[in-house]
Amino acid sequence: MKRIDDKELKQIQFSLLREFKNVCNHLHINYSLVGGTLLGAIRHKGFIPWDDDIDVCMPRDDFEVFVDFCLNNKTPFELYCNRLNKNYCYMFAKISDPSTKIIEHVSNRFSTDIGVHIDVFVYDAMGDTLTSAVKKYNSSRFYRELLVAANWKKYSRSKTHSFIYEPIRLIFFILSRFVNCSKLISKIEKKYVFNSFYSTNYVGNLCSDKRAKSIIERKYFENYVEIEFEGEMFKVFSGYELYLKSMYGDYMTLPPENKRISHHSFDAFRK
Repeated sequence: MKRIDDKELKQIQFSLLREFKNVCNHLHINYSLVGGTLLGAIRHKGFIPWDDDIDVCMPRDDFEVFVDFCLNNKTPFELYCNRLNKNYCYMFAKISDPSTKIIEHVSNRFSTDIGVHIDVFVYDAMGDTLTSAVKKYNSSRFYRELLVAANWKKYSRSKTHSFIYEPIRLIFFILSRFVNCSKLISKIEKKYVFNSFYSTNYVGNLCSDKRAKSIIERKYFENYVEIEFEGEMFKVFSGYELYLKSMYGDYMTLPPENKRISHHSFDAFRK
């Protein structure tokens, strides 16, 4: 296999983002840039220079339409989600370039054959008040942390958490060796996925690395604007400024140089 360098990696990811947008536009469903990709679009008009992934999100109802379409139609990418892939142990989806392969050094414990991809996160209904939304969001936190640890191939020091969290991470790692991921996902999702995104005032992303900070009023998802990312326009939910402030604080200020590092650990190849 031929190794893919950082420049080509981002080109492939951007192509996947364009294909994803085309499918969503064809289906007349909503999506938004999210996480570091949204931050990059606002602050850099593209990728954060030291980042190496693309994240998008969708309301639950639109996500289900997207998955059903991919199940029943030929697409230029491969869809991975726990509904389709027995060994895929994440609650969010990935769309992948089938001509590529990545080898994870820490995650993807069950060796799902995923290529270069972008992540598709889901926003679910949480509650009618912020207090009730946070309570519902946190009601499955133990199981979600266990699921994250279940995907680790081995225990390793976190790049993003303080050292004081390491004993907790080690306990989750040990416990995760004894769980069935599919059953664990079902146990988590039954609390959320059967409710329409539009049924509550507050919504949240269960897979956010910022956890409950991802919770936002649903009204900010009712309208969308277009923002430039790498020279092309993509949808962003109208409350993106409030979201970025909640997630990152003073998001327009660059982090210290020692924090400008990728959080991912993988090698990418052309098949």
